[in-house]
Amino acid sequence: MSLADIILERFKDFMREQPEPYKFLQVFYTQEKERFLNSKISDYIKQNKSKEEASILARQGFVSAVGRALEKIIELLLKDFCIKNNVKMTNDKTLRAKRINGELDKVKRALLVHFGEYSVLPDGDIVLYQTNKDSIKILAILSVKNSFRERFTETPYWKLKLLQSPVTSHIKVFMITPDNDEEISFKDKPKKARIVMEHE
Repeated sequence: MSLADIILERFKDFMREQPEPYKFLQVFYTQEKERFLNSKISDYIKQNKSKEEASILARQGFVSAVGRALEKIIELLLKDFCIKNNVKMTNDKTLRAKRINGELDKVKRALLVHFGEYSVLPDGDIVLYQTNKDSIKILAILSVKNSFRERFTETPYWKLKLLQSPVTSHIKVFMITPDNDEEISFKDKPKKARIVMEHE
């Protein structure tokens, strides 16, 4: 079982304790980070790493694992909504696979952004869509980011590209984040990331 899967299982337990778990993602994230770092730092120190090096290695390991775990948590939180509203979920990793079924091929084609003779899929950690007989309607692309750093422009960029075509202009684009670095949480005196995302 991957670390992302282990974190997801712990989130399922967390959900049982919280009536609205999505409001407490940051609390869960903090708990998981502390648990992971304490365990990994101890492991690295046992491997004769210095405390500083152990801390750096542990933090790097957490960052890579928590991103996928957050995507899985969001998928879990959306599951009931999707079932109730006849909405299906996929992601850009699945759509980029060499072999996909006919339905997912239609989803992929409905999402493509064209650059002259080239076509590419926008970044989409979660893609929500509906099917109706032979047609596919893309409802939304959800970009799941644990932290932004300088990547906050990616999601608005893809939204602007989708708006350029009548085939994709209806697709909603959402950013989902626990905002651990507090880059978009404050409406008063907003930071650059919030300004760009709100206006694009």
